[in-house]
Amino acid sequence: MISAPSKLLCGLLLSGISAAAPPIESRQSAATQVVRLASIENVAVRSNGQILATNMNSANLYTVDPVAKKSSTAVVVTGATGLSGIGEVSPDVFAVIGGKGIYKVDFTGASPKSTLIKQITGASNLNGLAVFNDDTVLVADAGKGSVYKFSISTGEYSEALKDPTMAPSGAIPFGIDGIKYSNGTVWYTNIFKNSFHKVSVDPETAKPTGSVTTLWTNLMGDDLCFGPNGKIYVATNSGGTVVEVDPAVGKPTAVARVSGSTSCAFGRTDADKNVIYVGGGQGVFAATIKI
Repeated sequence: MISAPSKLLCGLLLSGISAAAPPIESRQSAATQVVRLASIENVAVRSNGQILATNMNSANLYTVDPVAKKSSTAVVVTGATGLSGIGEVSPDVFAVIGGKGIYKVDFTGASPKSTLIKQITGASNLNGLAVFNDDTVLVADAGKGSVYKFSISTGEYSEALKDPTMAPSGAIPFGIDGIKYSNGTVWYTNIFKNSFHKVSVDPETAKPTGSVTTLWTNLMGDDLCFGPNGKIYVATNSGGTVVEVDPAVGKPTAVARVSGSTSCAFGRTDADKNVIYVGGGQGVFAATIKI
């Protein structure tokens, strides 16, 4: 498993992209720091407005109060040495990647509880996670350049996607990183190939139903999220920004500056539904997006 600081450093070395904003259309503003936490890898937002944050070097799943600007450990995911991708599979129940294991973290009881569902024993380097339906997640293997379809209730899994655009590269090696699913389309980045892609898939099997479309090959992309306006937002890691992408056009527009941005998620309350929360090397940040 590659640590978040190493991931950022390797991104700078392998991509040739400086920490300055990339040469793309921009209407960005500086994000504000919500809390300082080391090397945040991924973020998700609960329905109560609390932010969940992972770190690839820690088994602690952090909770962040964006109003009080305080953080604490929500739960220690026993058996994991670090956490990466996270997604809500049913109300207040999250799937979390910990090493080669997929864990369920349940917030519906009196206190949060984590449970190992199953290890994907043949995995190389699991990183990104996308919710496919209320019992299934798609898990990106950055080391193998493939995507597993994984059942939360049974632990059954199989390889659903594999394509040269997902393949690892570089000294680590590390390929497909961020992944999200919506309405029959899987969107994903390949971090060290500086590329962003989409592919249509069967809504039952997650197998491809068409060829891969590449949106760009000149801008680093880490994880991504969907906005309330139908746009896609991509954290650019060493690019130091979050970019907005209109799915119909595919052209990125920088909308927030966050050094070492790794991931993003939008607020879920009336007060912050147009606020994007961004994970990064120095913690969790927030920026208001013009919807």
